[in-house]
Amino acid sequence: MITLGQLAGWSALIAAAATVIGAVLLGLFFSRGQPWGTWNDIASVVLMLAMIPVALVVGTIQMERMTTVVVAVAAVGIGGMLAAAGFRAALVARLRTSEQLLRPTLTADAVVGIWYVLSGFLGLSGDLPQPLAWWMIASGIGFIAIGYGFALGGQRHPLAALGGATLLLFSTAFLAWLGIYLVSGNLVVPSWNV
Repeated sequence: MITLGQLAGWSALIAAAATVIGAVLLGLFFSRGQPWGTWNDIASVVLMLAMIPVALVVGTIQMERMTTVVVAVAAVGIGGMLAAAGFRAALVARLRTSEQLLRPTLTADAVVGIWYVLSGFLGLSGDLPQPLAWWMIASGIGFIAIGYGFALGGQRHPLAALGGATLLLFSTAFLAWLGIYLVSGNLVVPSWNV
């Protein structure tokens, strides 16, 4: 039977791969157009769904020290992940246009960014191996900067580009390192919380 730690580890590795693939596809979309945007949306759906076990395991680890705040932060993150995946799935299924879903999708991404920042700050107390907590904070800032930059001036706004680069670097590093730690058993999820 697979444990929560193993599931989250493999999910984190899938999310890391989806982050990199999504960035490449987004670049292709901005330079060449469709079908790369649709493929980017599919990669984003995979990313957000794969992040849910990651949010659960990070919350489980952090519950060693506090519960109510951690549960609230995890719930916010998972809600953002589900919303972001749902909005992008609606784009892929052509239920809505990208113009109709741009703001809701960016808002859902910002909520995921808030989860990253809050979970990172909670992890600074030693719940997570360093520098994972710092990478979470940087990833969250990247998510939020992308949405704010898009709102100010679209994908070409410098803040959106800087946020995207920050997110790509730090989220990929966080997800890959966490995934390797969990799959290899170097980071153990407290059994009383599982």
